[in-house]
Amino acid sequence: MTTKDFFELPIEELGQILEEEFETPSYRARQLYDWVYKKQSRDFSEMLNIGKDLRPKLAEYFEFRQIPILKRELSQDGSRKYLFEMDKGDAVESVIVKQTRRTTLCISSQVGCAMKCAFCRTGMMGFIRNLNASEMVRQVLGVIEDSKSFGDEFQNIVFMGMGEPLHNIKNVKKALKILTSHYGLSIPPRKITVSTAGLVPAIKDLSSDGYLASLAVSLNATTNEVRSSIMPINKKYPIEELLEALKNYPLSGRRKITIEYVLIAGVNDKEEDLKMLPKLLHGIPCKVNLIPYNENAGLAFKSPSKNEVDRWYRTLCSKGIDVTIRWSKGQDINAACGQLATAINRDSGSLRPRRNFQEGT
Repeated sequence: MTTKDFFELPIEELGQILEEEFETPSYRARQLYDWVYKKQSRDFSEMLNIGKDLRPKLAEYFEFRQIPILKRELSQDGSRKYLFEMDKGDAVESVIVKQTRRTTLCISSQVGCAMKCAFCRTGMMGFIRNLNASEMVRQVLGVIEDSKSFGDEFQNIVFMGMGEPLHNIKNVKKALKILTSHYGLSIPPRKITVSTAGLVPAIKDLSSDGYLASLAVSLNATTNEVRSSIMPINKKYPIEELLEALKNYPLSGRRKITIEYVLIAGVNDKEEDLKMLPKLLHGIPCKVNLIPYNENAGLAFKSPSKNEVDRWYRTLCSKGIDVTIRWSKGQDINAACGQLATAINRDSGSLRPRRNFQEGT
């Protein structure tokens, strides 16, 4: 009998399976979610509010897959980088980012990435495959369990690890439904952010099932010429089309879109860029996240000076823009923005060929 991966199932799908396969009410799905996600049980025999005759049948039908931690690295600033082995023997990285007022978990949505952003180490891997929803959920569960030994817990989740989340929109949305379910981990959608390089159709799709997460967009340039040179996706969805999608993006309450701008010395930090950025963002409810570039071995790009970053911050603030600087964490373990690339995938001689971006892959 082929078993079902429990962590792959949103609560609605689980309820449907219980009705169709076990002829038991769908409300049992809420009870199972409570046991598995809140009480962290992996043994159906412990679930005493589930019928005694039903429990062994569930144990035979469902499995609780694990993703081993192959490696954990600790940064001097308190950040942690995890190397998780995925279901097909490949690996992805997740990062715990320690900040003054909060701790954030950064998870991966793909093995490798098809976007080929010129400044990003993950892009150098090429695209290997999409993660399924369970593999994303289990990164979260794995870090929750491991964090107990460190006496800490995270407050926020960002889909900003390896891969382009909206290139894997179907599985990302499924993972979001599982993570935010009131009967399970119950992580508020406002505490989860999905980042994209700018896949316009998928931006629209992200909001089609209601508010599942906040949106962050990597802009990183103010002209199509520069953006296309460092982010090839811009050739398909240029700045004008991307910004129009953001203007029409539905936001609840006081939510804002996060505009990520990686400052790269001599590339996108010119005076004309600083003048143009506020004009481009006019009419978009947003906040700007300035990210000083994290240098990578093998890439010629350079970080801007602290004085230049501070100048950008002051100027944008003076224009009435809500702006923060994301000073990188975990640089000493290659866990900072743009530095994720797993050695197990990069060095393996058995890697599948790289694949470029095509919608629907």
